[in-house]
Amino acid sequence: METFSDALLLSAVGLSVVFFVLAVIALVIAFIGRLDARWGEAEIAHKAAAVDKTPTLDHTTVVLISAAVATLLQGRGRIRRIRPLKPQDGGASPWSQQARAHLQGSHIIRPKRDK
Repeated sequence: METFSDALLLSAVGLSVVFFVLAVIALVIAFIGRLDARWGEAEIAHKAAAVDKTPTLDHTTVVLISAAVATLLQGRGRIRRIRPLKPQDGGASPWSQQARAHLQGSHIIRPKRDK
C-alpha cells in the first residue's frame, strides 16, 4: 500500500506543478496583452498629435522648391510630396545621406526628342 500512496502523492505533486506553471504562463500572457493595449493607445494618441501638428514648410519654401523643379525639368516635373531628407530625431546617418545624394545625382534626365 505504501507504493500506491507514494505514486498517488507523486501524481498529485506533478499535476499541481503543471497547473501552477500553466497559471504563471496565463498571467504572463495577460500582462503582455495589457502592455500591448497600453502601447497601442499611446501610439494612437501620438499619431493623433502628429496629425494636429502644424506643417514645418512655409509657402515660400514650397514655391522655391517648385521653381527649382520646374527649372531643372523644364516644366515637365510634378511634385508629389516634400519631406526633409534627415528626420528631426537624427535617424539618418551621414553615410545614408551621402549614398542618397550619389544615387539621386546619378540619374540622367534626357529631354524628349521630337521626331
